[in-house]
Amino acid sequence: MHGTIHYCLEETIIHKYGKDKWGDCLEAIKLPRNYSFISHLREDIDEMLTINFILKAAEVLGISLQQLFDDFAMYWCLEYAPKLYSGFYIGCNTTKDMVLKLSKIHEMFGQIRQGALPPQFEYKELAPNKYEVTYISKRNLFDLYISLVKGLDAYFNNQTQIEKISDNKAILTFSHY
Repeated sequence: MHGTIHYCLEETIIHKYGKDKWGDCLEAIKLPRNYSFISHLREDIDEMLTINFILKAAEVLGISLQQLFDDFAMYWCLEYAPKLYSGFYIGCNTTKDMVLKLSKIHEMFGQIRQGALPPQFEYKELAPNKYEVTYISKRNLFDLYISLVKGLDAYFNNQTQIEKISDNKAILTFSHY
């Protein structure tokens, strides 16, 4: 998984829970308390290390994995991505715009980063503003995707109804004001 995810998780935890809790999370995976992922922004980091780290972080913080996903997604969508990836927001005025653009963004990253396997998404339009989304990835992080949709809602001041229908499918009904 791309190192920028790790650094955003670092910033999320420090911002929401404090530097001491970040140090506790690092110790849980046997890294020094002063370690930072900033020097690994453009690197790929082992998938199993990443998943283990996310699970340990939620445990250390005393929160559910879903809460950690929600915290991460809010920080990613409101703070991190708009600064680092502002170009991807061009032409997007709603959650729907950005969600429907995600596969193209991930496809581009997959072409640029040799060996990268970002998730892909298939969308089936069921009605205007209503889509069935299929998450395609071996990572099994569909709940993180759902959290990111919520984060995009916060960014765009939208409200998307999300109905999870399986471990890799949901119905998204977009509305914006």
